[in-house]
Parts: sequence; C-alpha cells; structure tokens
Amino acid sequence: MPIIASDSLAPSTRWQRSLAEAIRKPDALIQELQLDEQWLEPAQRAATLFPLLVPRSYLRRMTVGNPNDPLLLQVLPLQAEFAIEPGYAADPVGDVEARIAPGVLKKYERRALLISTGSCAVHCRYCFRRHYAYGDEPKRESDWEPAFEALSADR
Repeated sequence: MPIIASDSLAPSTRWQRSLAEAIRKPDALIQELQLDEQWLEPAQRAATLFPLLVPRSYLRRMTVGNPNDPLLLQVLPLQAEFAIEPGYAADPVGDVEARIAPGVLKKYERRALLISTGSCAVHCRYCFRRHYAYGDEPKRESDWEPAFEALSADR
C-alpha cells in the first residue's frame, strides 16, 4: 500500500505554497495576532530596515494577543532596530572576509559554505546575515565555476 502525504501538494511544492501564503506586512501580522494598534507604526518603520516574512505555520505556534510571545519577538519588527549600539558590526560573523569566491564562504580548514540562495523561510529580526549581499552571489549554473575552482585549489 502506498504512503500518501497528508498535504495534497507534492513535497517539492509545499515550501512554495508556504512562502506564497506567508505574512509580509506588519499590519497583517498584528491583525492576525490581535495585538494592540500601538505596535503597528513602529513595526512598519522597522520593517523598512529588514523585510518581514512569517510563514503561517510559524504564526500558528504563537499565542494570540500576547505581544511578549517568544516566537513573535523573533519576527516582529521593533523600534529597537534603529538603535546604534557601541561595538555593533553589520557583519558580526565575518562573512565578507570569509568570502573566497562568489558563493563560497570559508572560515574553517576543510569546511566551506556554499551560498546557493538568498531566500530564507522566515526573517528573524536577530539575523546575523541580514546585511549580506546575497544579490552578488551566483544565479546560473555557469556562474559557479569560480567557486568550484576556488574549492579545488583549496585542497
């Protein structure tokens, strides 16, 4: 007897539907969670710094009406994002310095990270790659040749 997925979509298309239905506007997030209007204006302003993206499957795990829900605090744009903190760096984990070729970060011996997409399923407000220039990374298969050459030369 075949195993049938509970979702009528094939596994390869579920993530696409999830992203298509994700919440991308602070007003929709605040309305869905029945939060006070006081959160709207600051959330809209902070979302200009880093876009909001919350899949509905993640949203369903939050407590309606609770502005202190820990899952909400990971995704709700807040006024605090405008604060300038001493010692803050836009590249706190050193990704720019670790880029050895387009699409390749190398921080540790015998380890490399291929940046194959700039897409994330959820935009966490604490993301340490929120300033990373994903647009500069390879898009087509042929664009990956310098990355493959750099990895081959690093043996």
